[in-house]
Amino acid sequence: MTRVALGLCLLAAAQAAAPNPAALLQQFDAVRNGWNSFVVRVRISNYEEGQQDEEHVFQVYQKGPERSYVEFLSPREKGRHLLMLGDDMWIYLPDTSRPIRITPIERLTGNASNGDVARTNYAADYDPVYLRLETLNAVACHVLELTAKRKAATYRKVHLWLRADTGRPVKADFFVASGRQFKTATYDRYGEVSGHLMLRRMTIYDQVRKNSRSVIEYLEITPRALPDRLFHQGRTERF
Repeated sequence: MTRVALGLCLLAAAQAAAPNPAALLQQFDAVRNGWNSFVVRVRISNYEEGQQDEEHVFQVYQKGPERSYVEFLSPREKGRHLLMLGDDMWIYLPDTSRPIRITPIERLTGNASNGDVARTNYAADYDPVYLRLETLNAVACHVLELTAKRKAATYRKVHLWLRADTGRPVKADFFVASGRQFKTATYDRYGEVSGHLMLRRMTIYDQVRKNSRSVIEYLEITPRALPDRLFHQGRTERF
């Protein structure tokens, strides 16, 4: 066998051995979106300099990858809600007559962006490329690079670590359009819900303010058929 032929064989073998990045990304989505239609209660606790600063609670209704509705449940935020339809996102405030258009990258609370709560289906928003196999905290992980394929994606680029043995996400680095990393997330705890393994807690760390973090807990996750009228732009009754 010639040297060129041997090189081609080795390259083909390496490519065949590399995991399918699209399949890995679907595994990531599965632990955050266990059903096509479901409801999840989310608590976000913000910490500054090691001390808890504030806490917010949201009820998130999701139907497929393109529609989500978020109720703000904390007493000071009652009456607010957020709506995502495809590439569009709005926030509704009790004292305004019209919804305000917002973006997924804008801050929801602490280090959590709107998209961290309302836009969690990454396969719809990113093109994945397999980078390498890497050991992280003594655990073998597949590393993906995700590049935004639509303007509505929360981040321009994401580096994602998933356990090689189970496919569970371990860590993610988030980048803005300039290429600067500005947040890191760790995926801390999982639990089984109605036969599905689901993410139950993650932590987002600010890479500029090093002592700032937000803990996102998924307190209640319930598969539920949701009516289409829940995801409309008007202010009429949604249920």
